[in-house]
Amino acid sequence: MRIGRTIPPAASPIYVRDIINGFKGLIRGQREIERFRSELKDYFGSKHCFLVSSGKTALTVILRALHGLQPERDEVIIPAFICYSVPSAIARAGLKIKLCDVNPDTLDFDYDQLEDLITQSAKLEAERQLKAFAKKAYPVSDTRHPVSSDNGQQTIHRDHADPRLLAVMPAHLFGLPANVEHVRSLVGDPLVSIVEDAAQAFGAQGNGQKLGTLGDVGFFSLGRGKALSMVEGGIILTDRDDIADRIGLCLSDTKKYSAVELIRLIINAISLILFQDPALFWFPKGLPFLRVGDTIYDHRFKIRNISAFQAGMAKNWQSKLEKFHESRKKNSRYWTSLAHSSDFNCYRTKNGGEPNLLRYPVKIADKNIRASMLKSSQNEGLGIMPTYPDSINGINELRDVFKGQIFPAAEKLPHQLITLPIHPYVSPKDIKKISNVLSEANNK
Repeated sequence: MRIGRTIPPAASPIYVRDIINGFKGLIRGQREIERFRSELKDYFGSKHCFLVSSGKTALTVILRALHGLQPERDEVIIPAFICYSVPSAIARAGLKIKLCDVNPDTLDFDYDQLEDLITQSAKLEAERQLKAFAKKAYPVSDTRHPVSSDNGQQTIHRDHADPRLLAVMPAHLFGLPANVEHVRSLVGDPLVSIVEDAAQAFGAQGNGQKLGTLGDVGFFSLGRGKALSMVEGGIILTDRDDIADRIGLCLSDTKKYSAVELIRLIINAISLILFQDPALFWFPKGLPFLRVGDTIYDHRFKIRNISAFQAGMAKNWQSKLEKFHESRKKNSRYWTSLAHSSDFNCYRTKNGGEPNLLRYPVKIADKNIRASMLKSSQNEGLGIMPTYPDSINGINELRDVFKGQIFPAAEKLPHQLITLPIHPYVSPKDIKKISNVLSEANNK
């Protein structure tokens, strides 16, 4: 176990005053939750806002609500390279996962494949129905045959999406804006909802618009290591009354935190003040049973409404968020300037703008260079980390579901990507040490 300064790969500071505000929130109770909800609605310009215990809970509730509106639909398309919380929430909602490969240069959907996925089943169903109709109504030689064209080729109109498709989920991975507008243009079916995964992009913007407000419904996470942390928590935003009504119905019988769960939450908040600081982060990171930094697939999580303690911790959240964003942007600019002078591939927005990143992703094709950098980071506690250990089809619990399916880009990314820390705990000395590791690796 390494003892000494160790940088978390991602972190959002929690202060003593946040804990004090949390206790004040407990005293105010539901009024504190309503204050936080009102501030979020004003900030995002959203008509409806719901507050729950985690990002996973938020997604689960959204999907249950959508399924309630369209009970005959049960499939959700997600990127094949994404946080494991996403498929776990889909499983928790009792729905089916459909994977789409990603573009390794943007970490967004492979849009050619996405278009095929959206229309695939609809095309087959249309073909089946037209053939059945034609067989009954017309002889094959009849020029009016509805599935024939001048050259004998079948003509199928793709006006609707897959009749089993419930939702498509673009994800702003690491804070990189996904092209939600393009997803909407491909869907073209009002019965298919666009669920915007902004769990890693709270307060971020794309093309001058706040991420999380571009789809039919969006959600954020307030968990550890996110843009703003309340230890745990989730936010749901939507302007659609039908979705909001159904979400309200889904949450009507959701339990609050029990006394034991609330005490555990408070202890975790105090622990984060102490142990996510690089001076002490080495301690929890070095304890294997805590599994700090591990990516875990777990669909058995509890669903709760947010507590007044968490809402209280969010007091003055806008000023904190702005401060944290500026710190991350400053460090991101430095890594961008360094990456541009190297063989490493960094990520920008589609118009070349500066994204509000949570972690700074870098793609390194040479596996030896990547391994050397990760080893140096481990030895020196520099916070350079791999991302998810596998694509979604490689998760042990899901391998049988996707047996025989391949997603080449998504399957390569876990072995190519690393992330550099950019959070407020990263000091100028840390940046210098990380820069040295990057320079040494680039010269090999």
